[in-house]
This record gives sequence, C-alpha cells and structure tokens, in this order.
Amino acid sequence: MRSTVKVMSLMICGLVAGCSSEPSTSPLDSQAYAAALEKQKHAVETVKVYQAVPSNSLAVRTVMSATCGSDSVLTGADENYVLTGLKVKAFSSGADGIAEVVIKQLPDPGRHCEGNVALGGTAKAFTVQR
Repeated sequence: MRSTVKVMSLMICGLVAGCSSEPSTSPLDSQAYAAALEKQKHAVETVKVYQAVPSNSLAVRTVMSATCGSDSVLTGADENYVLTGLKVKAFSSGADGIAEVVIKQLPDPGRHCEGNVALGGTAKAFTVQR
C-alpha cells in the first residue's frame, strides 16, 4: 500500500512539474513575431500616402498586396489591411511614400477565400528626394 502511494505521489509530482515547466509554443510569443509587428508598425508610420507621385521622387516602382477579406463583402477594415500590406511592401523596398493606390475586389475562381471576398491593391512606391 505504501509503495503504491509513493508511486502515485511521484507520478502526480512529475505531471505537475512537467506541465508547469512547459515553455510556451504560441507563435504570438515568439521574438520573430514581435519583430515583424514592430517592422509593420514602423512601416505604417513611415510610408506616407500621396494622391500622385511627387515630381522629386526617386525609384518609382509598383507594389502589390492581396488577401482574403473578413466577410463576403468588402469592408473598410479589409481595405485598411491591404493598405497596410502596400505600405509594408513599399517600406521593405526602401520607399517612404506610395501614390495612385487602387484597392478592389478580385476574382476568385479557385475559391481560395472560401466564401470571403478576395481583394488586392496596387500602388506606386517611391522615395521622396529631400
């Protein structure tokens, strides 16, 4: 009887110790995720949206971003998500501005968005010469 109690006690202690020392495996807790969020925040703050490409711009190029929307209709939140993607792409290429932004619903013949709206955007990315 005593040995059974000891074995059970050791098993319980082992389970508790194993569960309490388990490191978090959530990707939201990773340093890479935190760094990506910081880069995105910096890109959104740095890249300005212009109506037209300024005449003193350098390295004008097209950037694109696409995603599946949050519902079956296009919403402002979905458009903002695509705009953020455009800013991150522009920032990653060294640009500090985007213009001629077009965001629209895209065809989804392969039904990759599973009932949600497919949307994408394009913009001209550039660096404003100072």
